[in-house]
Amino acid sequence: MYSLRTLNSRLVLSHLAVSVLSILLMAVFAGRSIYQASIAEAEHNLQGLAAAVANFLELPIQQLEQNQVEPKYIQDVLDQMFIDNPNIQYTVYLVDGLPLADSSGEMPPRANRANAPEVFDALENPLSQGIRIRNDPRGVRMLYIAVLVQRENEIIAILRLGTPMQATQDSARRSLLILGLTSIAILTAVGMFGWILANNLAAPIQSLTQAAGKMERGELGARVKPAGPEELRRLAEAFNSMANRLQSNVNELRAFVANASHELRTPLTVIKLRTEALRDGALEDKKIASRFIDEIETEINRLVRMVNDLLDLSRMEAGLSPSKRIPVDLGKIASEVRNTFAIRAAQAEVQLTLDIESDIQPILGNEDQVRRVLYNLVENAIKHTPSRGTIEMLIRPGPKENILRFLVRDTGPGIAPEHISHVFERFYRADAGQTRPGTLRGSGLGLAIAKSIVENHAGQIGVNSQLGSGATFWTDWPVAADEQNNGSS
Repeated sequence: MYSLRTLNSRLVLSHLAVSVLSILLMAVFAGRSIYQASIAEAEHNLQGLAAAVANFLELPIQQLEQNQVEPKYIQDVLDQMFIDNPNIQYTVYLVDGLPLADSSGEMPPRANRANAPEVFDALENPLSQGIRIRNDPRGVRMLYIAVLVQRENEIIAILRLGTPMQATQDSARRSLLILGLTSIAILTAVGMFGWILANNLAAPIQSLTQAAGKMERGELGARVKPAGPEELRRLAEAFNSMANRLQSNVNELRAFVANASHELRTPLTVIKLRTEALRDGALEDKKIASRFIDEIETEINRLVRMVNDLLDLSRMEAGLSPSKRIPVDLGKIASEVRNTFAIRAAQAEVQLTLDIESDIQPILGNEDQVRRVLYNLVENAIKHTPSRGTIEMLIRPGPKENILRFLVRDTGPGIAPEHISHVFERFYRADAGQTRPGTLRGSGLGLAIAKSIVENHAGQIGVNSQLGSGATFWTDWPVAADEQNNGSS
């Protein structure tokens, strides 16, 4: 009973049910047609024989009427005619119903509607013949045909021929047996084809089910081989793609948790050690206590910033960040960011410049988020640019139409090729030694946040760098449409 619940079994059974019903209906229709055709053929053959014999009897009966021959003569003539057809029974009746000759040698009773209905059918039928299938006095199923013997439109006698239906039925049974065997062969072939087809459909689905079960148990490496019809192949490919993305997301999540734990452990460790030192007597030394408290405050600020960055990044990646987009003056925001970092750049002995190409169009975006991207890129450049270095902020037309590009170019140590593809990952640091001495260590999330914001604005972000030649971070922003610019004004 359990096997009937499987898709393979149900497909095979449904296929067989339709096939059996169709073949059964065709077999019944064909069998009925074969049986009727057999009877029609027997009637046709007996009709032809009866017509020929009736034409032949016209002259002997005329001779009998003229007393030229005896009734025994007609019996002998008919016996001779049917000597090669022993199954044919004949009876000749006069118009008044009296029998004249019979194949049995014994005269039957006078014809009436009970014992010879086909005779009266021939007398009353415009076609001058009567056909009946009935049992004879011995209970044998017979086919009777009666035809009129006429002379110049005058009925002079009635000829009745009969043949057992057994031969006709045996012929029909043989044909029906052949039909049945053929139907069974066809049904077997259809069943095998249905099984192959069902297996072709069910096997890929079973593979998908097994793979899904493995993933449910935590085996994220489970994959399926595309097989079967095109739709199932596409389903398998979509499943593999989904599994790849899920495994990648899980790996990223694990890496994120590991990195976040590592990043959180360092400031917490510092806070714990400084707190224990203060409890163990460092509070007595005001100078040391003040330094420890400053370090604790610094680490707490770092923790607060990291947590805020994590929350912001999670909101943006989950699509929960503000989605309102308005035309934004990128040049104005870049000027504000330059002014914000002017003092810090001066303290770091780094020259910070801004170059905006004339006649730039507004971009479509969220002003606070765009400002944060520029802020993070400039802050990152200051951290990695040595003293007496330069940082250029540039706004230029993008590589494509309706794109505006913002660049931050520094003269820092550059990024090794193997690190370039990872710089926008969360908590990734190419080389801690490349950071400016004395600079507060960041959360490792600034570039990841910038990437998320730019991509949410349907833009692109990237970096070009070589070791010893500095780095250039760039972002491409879609410009606002003309109708939006008009509407905002």
